[in-house]
Amino acid sequence: MKSTKQTDIMHYCAHYTAMAIALLWLVSSHALATTHPTKASVDSLLRQIDTAIEQTDKYVQQKTERIDYLHTKLAKAETLSAKYELSYQLYSEYLPFVNDSALFYLEQCTDIARQMNDASKTGGCMSLMALCCSNAGIYLESETILKTINPSQLHGIDLGLYYYAYGHVSSQLAYYGKFANMRKQYAEASTRYYTLAQQYLPSNHKYVYLSQEMMPRNHNNTKQSLNINNKWLQQVEPGSTEYAIVAYYRYLDYKAMGDSIQMMYWLAESVMSDVKNAVMDQGSVWEMANQLMARGDVDRSYRYICFTSDCADRFGSRQRLSHISPLLSRIAQVYKAKEERSNRSLRYTITAISILSLVLLAALAYVHRKRNQLAITRDHLAISNTQLQDSNTQLSSLNAKLSSLNSQLYTLNTQLSEANRVKDEYVGRFLRLCSVYIDKLEDIRKKVIKRVKNRQYAELVELTRSSEFTNKESNELYENFDTAFLQLFPTFVADFNALLKPDNRITQPDNNTLNTPIRIFALIRLGITDSSKIAEFLHYSVNTIYNYRANIKNGAVGDRAEFEDKVKKIGMP
Repeated sequence: MKSTKQTDIMHYCAHYTAMAIALLWLVSSHALATTHPTKASVDSLLRQIDTAIEQTDKYVQQKTERIDYLHTKLAKAETLSAKYELSYQLYSEYLPFVNDSALFYLEQCTDIARQMNDASKTGGCMSLMALCCSNAGIYLESETILKTINPSQLHGIDLGLYYYAYGHVSSQLAYYGKFANMRKQYAEASTRYYTLAQQYLPSNHKYVYLSQEMMPRNHNNTKQSLNINNKWLQQVEPGSTEYAIVAYYRYLDYKAMGDSIQMMYWLAESVMSDVKNAVMDQGSVWEMANQLMARGDVDRSYRYICFTSDCADRFGSRQRLSHISPLLSRIAQVYKAKEERSNRSLRYTITAISILSLVLLAALAYVHRKRNQLAITRDHLAISNTQLQDSNTQLSSLNAKLSSLNSQLYTLNTQLSEANRVKDEYVGRFLRLCSVYIDKLEDIRKKVIKRVKNRQYAELVELTRSSEFTNKESNELYENFDTAFLQLFPTFVADFNALLKPDNRITQPDNNTLNTPIRIFALIRLGITDSSKIAEFLHYSVNTIYNYRANIKNGAVGDRAEFEDKVKKIGMP
């Protein structure tokens, strides 16, 4: 017996020495890798995961060897306490590996604890059985087991496990429940039980960290949740099963914060630890497949989901399988669509190649025919070149004539522009002369009045009627202006009214004369825009002219500020 114990001790020493060296390397590499995770480091981890999945059989073999070793020790155990410890170690090994086997050895621990008359340990083992059931999605059995436990018989860590198991099944029912009011009740119960569990479990226990991190996250307090995760991360060994859990919860924190690089890095860390520890209850691998699917990496997502599906079958978790099935269905649909696109592309390619082959044959026949025609074409081309030279000579002559015609046309246009300018100048001069003439008449009238005051009646009898003479001359001037203007712009009245709203248009009693408003804008058309000059010509006050202009513009169809500019363009080509 003593030599067997020594062998066991040596085996454990060698085993844990190797683990310590590996962990030391993992800690140092982890510290370097996680300082500033990048997309490149995430891609590197994904490639390492691909390699690790290919070596799954090796990791499962290592796990099986540890379990076989414990089985051998259990078979040789004699005392109840030794059997209890070894059965509990087997439960711990099977917990992430095969759920039914973990439950089996917890049942053995429960039986042994009863034989030891340890009610607290018995309740603690039954609490862990309930926790295994809720982890596997067997919530009814979990609640049934917990209801058979008398918490008054528990103390210390066993009582903490009891409350944690109740908190876990309540949180699962709160997450997966169908009715909102019941989900709220379960969530409140979960918080209450987790708080009680933290009072009895050791402060560095993984279930304490789990519950402490879960509660603020459920209330969207990601910063507090990440702070707790930082403390938890310092307590675990990189690469261990618990490290995978910490990394997965760290992924959830960064996911809630929207940090895509950090979240993918820590999810990859969790996956790597799960694969290397032969963990079959893999929430992280399923989540990684989901993320890769969302990013369009369908092939890798398919490999990961197939891998985690096989692991879930071995573990025996209905919950994981229910998560995996929809994703597998989505991947199958993507692959089917991809295959259909490939087949469609293949059909198009074959059809295109066939058509191109026919086109090529036709082209070869056409080229052969054209080669025979090419010699004849060369002879015709020489003749055509000669004719082309003659045509170029004729074209040059025609271009010269066209250039001469363009010069003449330019001269005519210049002359026409000058004629228009002279015409406008003539009208302007005519108007100014008429205005001066009216002013002279007015001056004569004033002189007559002066002579009347001087009692020169005989000489000025006829001149007293000069006002009538002046009015007559003014009207004659306006008639001459109207006639001249309408000859220059025969459609001015119609074009002017077209710029006004129907209700504001001006009706002319006589088509050969202009009334005062139109006469004002006729002067504007001729370029006389100053109201004082218009008032001087028409013998109105400046305010009267201004009012006429404002009233007419108020009736404009478009923008009143552009009305006079449009009037100036009437009659232009």
